[in-house]
Amino acid sequence: MKERARQVFNIGIYVVVAATILQFFLAGLGIFVDPTLMYWHTMVNPYLVGVLPIALALIGWYAGVARRTIWLTVSMFGLVVLQGLLLFPFHMALQGPLRVISALHALNAVLIFWVALHLLDRVRAPARA
Repeated sequence: MKERARQVFNIGIYVVVAATILQFFLAGLGIFVDPTLMYWHTMVNPYLVGVLPIALALIGWYAGVARRTIWLTVSMFGLVVLQGLLLFPFHMALQGPLRVISALHALNAVLIFWVALHLLDRVRAPARA
């Protein structure tokens, strides 16, 4: 049973990486193709990128995945929450230096992608990572 849980965890990490890449693509579609497509970037896919890692962390804990890998998985949720918080100055129409905080949204997205790739490395070569 634990071996099956580890397989589910491993496959789930691949899904998280794919959803993270899709999130970048959806942002591009919303900006460059059709603003109505931004709905998928803001309202649908973030739940997959943010909530799936919480479920995977529980599965990974049951499967005996390394603690560091589990904490990295949980950190995806925290980074997605931060992603939304970084946009508060923009949505509140703040001006000046406070609005600059929203620019960190793009940098945090890169950090989310880096964590997802790091998790993928840990899944693909657990002894090395």
